[in-house]
Amino acid sequence: MQLLTNHKKNLRNTYIIIPVHNRREITLTCIEQLQKNGDLDQYSIVVVDDGSTDGTAEAIQSLFPTVQILYGDGNLWWTGAIRKGMEYAYQQGAEYFIWLNDDCLPGQHTLNLLVEFSANHPNTITASACYLAGANIPFDTGCIGRKACTALPESIKSVDSLSGYCVCLPRIVCDVVEYPNAESLPHYGGDDAYILQATRAGLKAVILGDAKVTLRDIATPAKNFTQYIKRIQGKSLTLQLVFFTKKSKYYLSGRFFHLKLKYGIVKGCLIFTAKLLAWIFQYYLFLIKRFMNSYFKTNLTSF
Repeated sequence: MQLLTNHKKNLRNTYIIIPVHNRREITLTCIEQLQKNGDLDQYSIVVVDDGSTDGTAEAIQSLFPTVQILYGDGNLWWTGAIRKGMEYAYQQGAEYFIWLNDDCLPGQHTLNLLVEFSANHPNTITASACYLAGANIPFDTGCIGRKACTALPESIKSVDSLSGYCVCLPRIVCDVVEYPNAESLPHYGGDDAYILQATRAGLKAVILGDAKVTLRDIATPAKNFTQYIKRIQGKSLTLQLVFFTKKSKYYLSGRFFHLKLKYGIVKGCLIFTAKLLAWIFQYYLFLIKRFMNSYFKTNLTSF
């Protein structure tokens, strides 16, 4: 890490931005991991607490007093929290921003590798390879066109867009495409759309296979609509919850904006319409199957 040794005095100009909401123990574990790695002493850490009521901010202040906390009112969501953190860091003179979700545990040298690569390759956004806990193969977090991809150890994968689990962005990104669009994409998709805007504006984006992070709070990401609604079926599975809630992966306003951005207005509208019809069909099919299973189970039990 010769580059980092020579530039260690500048590492405070790299700001790690962690958006959080009511996940106190998960958030503390993430910061503890940064402390264990030595990252807490090297980098500037900014936690954006979007209206937590579980004592997250108070615990951070007590245990990690060097961490800067910014506050939201519960309406920032992921993209708004990231934007708030980036705006603050930019005003402080940040050279690099690192997006870090609080359920991600970076490896010992992961953040150093990301910053080193970005420093050696100007105008490049650099992301880590993401692993589920206990897995030996990373899951897909990047896209080339419509094809999802990742990077294996000792490899580097150029991509068009990225998920925002653990991503290092140079300051110039804000100068070129400003900040993530929190109004159109409040939660899901804000990361991918922002990186796509950056690469279309001439910047590069890569996944660095040797920069590893582990996700600790999910078994496996939902890959399609049916898997997603199965995850949330314990709640009241209404159209409002699935399609009109900002936190939903299938928030229609955000999905429309993302497809329009990616494919253009005409093609984007056509794809959105086709997807919407498919989602509605799958939604009602799932409800019918769930009702039938419950009905037969109840009647068989009564005999």
